[in-house]
Amino acid sequence: MSKEGLIPQPDRLPTDGLTKTEDEILEQLLSKFRGGRISTPVYTELARIIPQPIVELVLLRERNGILETLLIARPKDDIAWPGMYHTPGSVLRVSDFDREDQEPLNGAFERIITEELHATLADTPQFAGNFRRITARGPEFGVAYIAELKENAQSFPGHIWYPVDGLAENSQFIQHQLGHVQMASDIYRKQILLRK
Repeated sequence: MSKEGLIPQPDRLPTDGLTKTEDEILEQLLSKFRGGRISTPVYTELARIIPQPIVELVLLRERNGILETLLIARPKDDIAWPGMYHTPGSVLRVSDFDREDQEPLNGAFERIITEELHATLADTPQFAGNFRRITARGPEFGVAYIAELKENAQSFPGHIWYPVDGLAENSQFIQHQLGHVQMASDIYRKQILLRK
């Protein structure tokens, strides 16, 4: 008997929990997707089963000796965190790898700036570090960057500046983000000391 006859081939087995027909239908539907935006319900289901590549942009400022970060409210109909506050961020998309500049992160930064911040950064975002975590939506592996807004940047509805040291007690803040905010704020605090 051949080796193939003894061991089931992975490409011939249906996805766990699906019949062979359901598996084929799912495959056909997914094969139509060519990159770009994914609806929130579909993204939520994919994020539950496939670790997501996340880009977080921690906006920081010091006001009267208090380090603050910019938080944005999620939509009230958000599936995982309705109405809660988070740092600006984006998932990398397939289309980000198709850019002329060959820099997928720039696609994420452009979405964050135009769709979430509606403001201009003071400078190029600075790498703060990598993180991995399990969230209510699923596993994530990501990168955190630090940035500042231009001095004349306006505030927008749903945006608040909040003291970094108070985030752990803020029940409206998505607490799994505390790690990357603290990582970024530690670097930022060291930079402030160097400027003085």
